[in-house]
Amino acid sequence: MRGNKVEKCFSVKELNDRAKIAPVESTPIRFYIRSAEQLFKQAKIYQQEGDLQTSYILYMRFCNLVINELSKHVEYGQPAYKTSMLSLKKSAMVAMTEIGALKPALEEKYQEYQQYIKQRDETRQAQIQAQIQAMQAVDMLRQHSDSHHRHEADRAAKERHDLEWASALPAPGWTLAKALEGVPGVNATQMTQHRHTYQQDYNGADGLSEIQYPEYKRQHHPRPDVSAPTVTRPQSFVPTPTGPPPALPRKPVAQSTAPRLPPKIQIEEDVHEFSQGLRTLIVPVRLLDRFLNIVRPNTNRKLETCGILAGVLSRNKLTVTTLIIPKQTATSDTCSTTNEDELFEYQSERDLMTLGWIHTHPTQTCFMSSVDLHTHCSYQLMLPEAIAIVCAPSHEKDYGVFRLTDPPGLQVITNCRQKPLFHQHPGEDDIYTDACDQGHVQLIDLDLDIVDLRGK
Repeated sequence: MRGNKVEKCFSVKELNDRAKIAPVESTPIRFYIRSAEQLFKQAKIYQQEGDLQTSYILYMRFCNLVINELSKHVEYGQPAYKTSMLSLKKSAMVAMTEIGALKPALEEKYQEYQQYIKQRDETRQAQIQAQIQAMQAVDMLRQHSDSHHRHEADRAAKERHDLEWASALPAPGWTLAKALEGVPGVNATQMTQHRHTYQQDYNGADGLSEIQYPEYKRQHHPRPDVSAPTVTRPQSFVPTPTGPPPALPRKPVAQSTAPRLPPKIQIEEDVHEFSQGLRTLIVPVRLLDRFLNIVRPNTNRKLETCGILAGVLSRNKLTVTTLIIPKQTATSDTCSTTNEDELFEYQSERDLMTLGWIHTHPTQTCFMSSVDLHTHCSYQLMLPEAIAIVCAPSHEKDYGVFRLTDPPGLQVITNCRQKPLFHQHPGEDDIYTDACDQGHVQLIDLDLDIVDLRGK
């Protein structure tokens, strides 16, 4: 654990797989020697900072390079590299001791991490089940609320229907006799008597046989010239309801009684550097102007000039702290360092890593030539984050920060066997890219030391 973060751990077997390295014979052995020195230096820094996994990987890479691979190089055994190889073998003995000490600690961390993963998965599963149960409770409450609302709506509709039906009934105390009062030709008293007489006759069992039907004789009566009587409808027959109809009941607001959803578990994993990608490389923004001011005499004479970007590793970040301008020879299209032992000695005494290089194009535009690509390949093989800065002061785009793509650029250049100094490569548009666009390079206003070894 690092604060609130959880460090992702790998098994020793996975770490060994990440430590594999295969140098290419076409690259001069001196670059592999420098690469081995940087691997050993980085391994010690990560070990001191407590990053045991990265330290283990770098120690293993160092041992694989020194013990297994360098002996296969065509230049291995040459007297010029005898002293360097002896020094690397001594460092390899130290690295093997550190690897043996790191293994038990890494295995214990891996077991703890696996236990953490198991507990995390169980916690996540419990969280998912709690969320499902809470959602089910909310759905049941919503369904109950909808059912209650439908019941209330049906009851209100029935009440409204009953009210409408009741409004069509006669008013209390209404009779036909009362309704026909005042109608010409209708005697309400006789109608009442006839109704009672008929009802009595009908109710008697013998009354039906004694009924005498008069003989019907058709007689002609002149039609009186009178208007038909007007029947007045009773005013109280259909009472009009007063006031608006009753309002529908309001839909009850569902109040959830479901349990609150549990908080999500925030899990942050500090992804390992070698699975995450390139480390951040910080470059002082004033480096460009200061370099161009120093090399202006050569630029005016149309001669290229190069410098080494040296710096330090701290907390998994690389920072350029020093610009070293070594002894060199130059033309209008090329530049080559000389007396490299002096350069290496200066860096070794100050624990400075090689983080890249910078050079000018006094007569050309800002791009990576085939010579530049092969030169930078050696730097990037030593350090994946290494950059090449190209300065073209006489053109509109006066500088660029580049690196080989990986893949395919690094593989294309390392496998290139073409002899001419300047030549074309297949798929040249994809061989290198802007390192700032990759996101691992940051230009920041920092102090910078400049060392010019040319005058010594």
